[in-house]
Order: sequence, then structure tokens, then C-alpha cells
Amino acid sequence: MSPIFGVINRAGGEVTEQLRSMINTSDYMGSDESRLNGNGLVTVWNSTIESVANQALGEVSLGIHELPERPAFDRSGKLLVLYEGNLYNIRELSSNLTSRHKVSTGSASEVVAHLLEERYQGDLRLAIKQVVPILDGAYFLVASDGTQTVTIRDTAGLRPAFYAEKGKLMAFATVKKALWEIGLHNVKPLRAGMLASFGKDGVDFEDVCSLQQLEIEAEINDMTTAVDGYCDVIGSAVRKRMRNLKKVGVLISGGVDSSLLAKLVTKVAAEGGSQVMAYTAGLNGTDDIEYAEHFAREVSLSHKVRRISPDEIESYIPKVAQAVEERDMVQIEAGIGIYAALEVASQDGIHTVFSGQGPDELWGGYSWYPNVIAAEGYEGLQRRMWDDLQRGDIETFDRENKIALAHGSEQLFPYCDTEVVRLAMSVSPRLKVKSAEDSMGKHPHRKAAVRFGVPEELAYRAKNAAQHGTGVHATLDAIACRNGFTPELVAHVRYNSGEVCQEKLASSTRYGYRYANRELWQVTEYVQFFLDSVAYKNGLLNKHERSAISRFLQKAGIL
Repeated sequence: MSPIFGVINRAGGEVTEQLRSMINTSDYMGSDESRLNGNGLVTVWNSTIESVANQALGEVSLGIHELPERPAFDRSGKLLVLYEGNLYNIRELSSNLTSRHKVSTGSASEVVAHLLEERYQGDLRLAIKQVVPILDGAYFLVASDGTQTVTIRDTAGLRPAFYAEKGKLMAFATVKKALWEIGLHNVKPLRAGMLASFGKDGVDFEDVCSLQQLEIEAEINDMTTAVDGYCDVIGSAVRKRMRNLKKVGVLISGGVDSSLLAKLVTKVAAEGGSQVMAYTAGLNGTDDIEYAEHFAREVSLSHKVRRISPDEIESYIPKVAQAVEERDMVQIEAGIGIYAALEVASQDGIHTVFSGQGPDELWGGYSWYPNVIAAEGYEGLQRRMWDDLQRGDIETFDRENKIALAHGSEQLFPYCDTEVVRLAMSVSPRLKVKSAEDSMGKHPHRKAAVRFGVPEELAYRAKNAAQHGTGVHATLDAIACRNGFTPELVAHVRYNSGEVCQEKLASSTRYGYRYANRELWQVTEYVQFFLDSVAYKNGLLNKHERSAISRFLQKAGIL
């Protein structure tokens, strides 16, 4: 990843100090290069830069790819582009440009700058709206013509981005802490497919390419047609993400999602001579480790396991909270196993890792979906699946990407490739979850896994959520109590997580618990209070959350 940041003063004042503070929040400086656009020039960042007025944009290159991303201008020097992410059809786009432009670096930012140049006639928003449909990628894109600055995330929101504003100051960044550092305490996500325009009148939004804009009808009612089409698009999604990769990692848990992905990655890697290593993390003896080891043996996959002790889980909590920049229990507990696995991968020098996120929303895998059918019918199920999928940016991908960023790495999500989404959401929900008694679900997905060589017992394994399969969920209870956060304390200070929470960040806590095992899916108040205290002490969260947590901690005599 190549973190992006930008700060704009609508009154035209200096932004030097804000810029310096935003860059200094980054842990990714080292030998990596930071490029700054300020005063109309792109320069390598250094702390001696004295004065930047009106606007500054910057990008930190982590060196994950052979060709690091840097800000790029069009030929006129008027249009500036910053591109964080991957552009999978860059070869085709570059080839089409070479007859009209000199493409010097071949970076995504340069290619997009030339594409914008051909369409720009004074309206940057319009030019962006014309370019976005031809970009096949996972990205956070920023463009500026000196008067207006616009940002946009890809259709599924596979790269994180946040913004905030206060008075005349507006800013955006790949991570929240860069915005908190400059005194902006009401940070919000820039949502998937939404065009944000930062101008003299503030920030305006327009839905340009969100998942909702795809307008897909569930018209495939034949299982063979569904599986055939799915095999084609998921194979293509993995293949284009493997281009030019010499060694990659893949996270596995022994469930159908990660097992199918691992089979696809190893197949493509064998064709291109790439190396693949699988990673799993969790408490010793838990389901995920046992099934992942079984799968790796069955398919002769190189595999490393990080066995975590309960004490180590406690030590990971502040690290994960810092990485995901959240206090939400689901976000932190789901992130611990991922953090530990990516830590091992990073130590191995593997900085591109495939993740199996997405099939539950696409193919009907959540345990409460059958009960949704019973209560709301298949129309209700389709509506819930769409809603869960559209919230993937803030509930899943922001977390996963920021954990990867903490290790100087990136995660790839082929299941949420736009063409995979088009195919999956075109399939009737009746093929995915056969009835209100069908506790397995994801049937086209499982059939495709068997076709690609996943052992049938794993393709049809009933899989727990990551936080349960790794053993993290059950361990957090004991950790909270050991730190003095008990049901009695919650009652004494009248703690209520609802007074802290601005938005629930998991489908299970938003509504799933009402249709499933409440004890399994509802957040335990004293555990959440403990996690609130961790986030607070680490200087995280928006002003409202910090104020509410502070009141409860004071009542508890902790502050």
C-alpha cells in the first residue's frame, strides 16, 4: 500500500504544520519515499520544507511493488493524480495511450493522469466520472486541478480512506490518526464508489460507482449455469491479481472460502513459477488451526501456523486497536488472528497476501440467513445480503487493509472483484440458501470449490466466524475480567456501549443477533468497556466516543 494524505485550507492559509503532523503519524517512513505536492511542485518530503499554502497532497511509497506509486501530472502540469492500490488493466490502458502520450513510468497514477487529460475540459468531476468506468482495480484515487480536489474509492471499497473538516480546514487520509493528529475529531469514512469533491464551499458527495449503481437482478436460476459462470470469473479475478507477483501469501482457516482461494492461487502460481505460503493464526487446538493443517496436508501446500497463547492475545489487543483505529469489539477480535498471521508473513518477506473475505455476503453464508428467510422471505434475504455487501468497505476491508498496512503489506480480495460480484448477485438466493432449514448455504460456491479440487469434507464444513474459529472470542471475556472489567463494574458505573457507539460495524451486531444465538453474537458490555479503555488510553477515536468513554472511566475511578 502507498498511504495518501491531503490537507486543504479553504481560506488559502498555510497548511505546513498540518502537513508535517500528518506525515509524522506515519510509521512507514524509514527507507521508503514520501512524495509531496505543494506550491505546484512534486518533491521528496523532508522536514526542512518551510511553507506550503492552500493545499498539500502526499503519498508514502512502501516499496511493496517493483514500481512504487508516486504522484503524477498530466502533460500540461495542471492535473495531479495520486493512486493508492492496484490497477489490474494497466497494460491495456497503457497500450491504448502510447499512440497519443509518452508514458514514462507506467505507474497507475501516470496512466490515470493521461486518461483524465483526454477528458478534462475544466470540470474535474466530470472527467473523473468518465474515467472511473474503465478502471479495473482496487484503489483510492485523488485528483486535483489546483482549484478543485476530488477523491474516489473503487466500487467495493477495497482500499481505505477517511476525511474530516473543521472550519476552513478539510483533510483526507488513508488512516484516521493522520486526521486526529491535526485536530480533526469527527473523522468519517469516504465510502465505496462515492466521489468526494473538496472545494471552496466544503465537501460534496456523489454516488458514481457504488455497488448500488450496478443494478443487478437475480435472474440465474440454474445451478450449473451459476457454478460455470462463477468458476470463470473467480479464476480470472485471481489470475489478474497474480500478475508479476513472485511470492505471495494466502490466509487459510480450513473453511471453504480460504480453501478455494488457496487452490486457485496455487494453481495460477504453478503456471507462472510463483511461490505460495499459507498462514494461519489462533489458539492452539482450535478448529481453524486443525482444519487448516488438514487442508494444507491434503493439497501439499506450504503452511505456517502461529499458535497464540491467551497472554499473547492480551498483548495483541492494543496493537490491533491501534491498527484498525476502532474500539468496536467485533473489529478488534476479528482482527487479532489476521494481525498475527500477517506478522509472520511480513517476517518471511511476504508483503502481498490473499484474503478470503466476501463469500458470506455474496453466497449466503451467515448463520442467521436461514432465519431471515423464515421471517422476511427470499426478498428479505436478498435485501439483507445486498446491504451486508455494500457495508463491506467499513465493516471488513478498512479493518483488513489497515492491519496489513501496520505490517507494511497489502491484502488482496478477489472474491469482491466487480465481475465476481456481478455474477454472484445475479444468482437467485434460492440457489444459495435452499430453505429456512438450510444451515449450510453457499451452495454454488461450495460446488465450485469441489470442482477446483477442494476436498468435499472441507467444502461442506460448517465454519465459525474468524473470532470464534481462532478462539479469540472466548478468551476476551477472561482478559476483561482479569483487568477489572466485570459485570459488577458495568452495573456500578451504569456503562452503556450505546452511549459510546456512533455506528455498529458488523452485520452480527447490527441485526444478525436477532435471528441467531444472541449470546454468541451480542457484544458483552464489560468486554466492550475494557476495549473502550484500551482505545482511549492509546489516543484513538472521535471526540464523541472519547468524551463518553472518559465519563465512564472517571466513574470507575480509572482516570
